Amino acid sequence: MIALRIGLAALFLMIAVTVQTSVLTNVAVAGVTCDLTLIVVIALALSRGAEWGAITGFAGGLLLDVVPPADHTAGRWALSLAIAGYVAGLIRRERTSSGPVGPLGVALTVVLGTAISFFLYSATGSLLHDPTVDWSEFGVRLGIAAGYDVVGAIVVIPLVMWIMGRVKPARERRRVAP
Repeated sequence: MIALRIGLAALFLMIAVTVQTSVLTNVAVAGVTCDLTLIVVIALALSRGAEWGAITGFAGGLLLDVVPPADHTAGRWALSLAIAGYVAGLIRRERTSSGPVGPLGVALTVVLGTAISFFLYSATGSLLHDPTVDWSEFGVRLGIAAGYDVVGAIVVIPLVMWIMGRVKPARERRRVAP
């Protein structure tokens, strides 16, 4: 069952990276597009936990780092998405004890994940002297990115969480059945 979960996560990440780098680049505003890979990472973190968030964030970020037209130092997206995924998984852990994460909680998690990943990607770019990092535009670009990501999350997160929720080990299915 774990192999099926891993396979589904890999499939979701490959589809997200492909759509993000090929289709969504055509709808960029101020050089910012919907970060579909981040949304999938957050969905996986909310459905499976912090460890899954960190691992899938690293894998999805690494894909973004090496898939053309990657024009930056490899590892920046991997670090950014791994930390954003881990934080999203921690939010799931906290909310699970007091009830599931509701729609507003999911939207706030997406905004937080976007802010974390965007800031870390920009900060590592500044440290590595990336000429494309422009801190004077940071707030505007972050706002656009967060808006795009929340809109994309409306469709992606429920779908990914529903599919991942259907893939359960036999011991979990037995507990749920009457």
